[in-house]
Amino acid sequence: MTQSIFSALSRAERLAIAGTYSLTLFENLCMLAYPALTGMAVDGLLKRSYGGLSALIAVWLVHLVAAFVRQRTDTRVFMGIYARLAVNTVAEQNSRGHGTSIVSARVEMMRDMVGFFEADVPAMFSQVVTVIGSLVMLFTYDLEAGWIAMAVLLPMGLVNGWYWRRARRLHRGLNDQIEREIEDIQAARRLRLRRHFGRVRRWQVQLSDSESWTWTVTELATIVALVFILIDFTHSPAFSAGAIYAVLAYVFDYLEGLDNAPALVNNVARLQDIRGRLGR
Repeated sequence: MTQSIFSALSRAERLAIAGTYSLTLFENLCMLAYPALTGMAVDGLLKRSYGGLSALIAVWLVHLVAAFVRQRTDTRVFMGIYARLAVNTVAEQNSRGHGTSIVSARVEMMRDMVGFFEADVPAMFSQVVTVIGSLVMLFTYDLEAGWIAMAVLLPMGLVNGWYWRRARRLHRGLNDQIEREIEDIQAARRLRLRRHFGRVRRWQVQLSDSESWTWTVTELATIVALVFILIDFTHSPAFSAGAIYAVLAYVFDYLEGLDNAPALVNNVARLQDIRGRLGR
């Protein structure tokens, strides 16, 4: 259980998680298709054809059903898993001789770990599908726009690599402090409490500052890419009204996906530290 959350799951739980992830992936593919379908609908309506609009509505309705089923399922699945794993975590940590402060902190960390698989993994799916899918579609519409968008990956990769190393160190310090929280509260000494919460604040501020720098560098790179892409494809006479809309939508989806990378790096770094603690 402590090395990987999946090693502690029953076969039924794994199948339930796979089902929710499959629905999430299907939703993301539907959303990836929207710009192209909307562009087709616009071009079709300009020619008094309703085929493109019909296809857009059909995909939209199917997406609606999939999202409804997924939203009704995922919380039930993951909260059921957390309830069982939390009990196991308490028993396991107590058997290893850890005190109440550490056990309580690690139960909360188990909640974060389950929450990661409930919220952050689907977000990761969405980000990967959005970034790769939008990039592929940009290459489909315009090769130069695709290469310009792809160039953003270099500065983004470098700055997020730096942030990954820093976030791992900062989360280690933050979680060390959190594991002492109940002991400090029970001591009920003002100076000790002030020191504890001051250190928690310092770790949180450093994480926030690091993420903000990473996001800013990524955002600057995406702004430059957007300007060049707009200049590139607006000079092409081959674009229809629908194609222009689709390219713009894919550009913004792609850049938004890259902007979300720092938050994902932070969450994965936090999860890695938690997993290591639950194994001790």
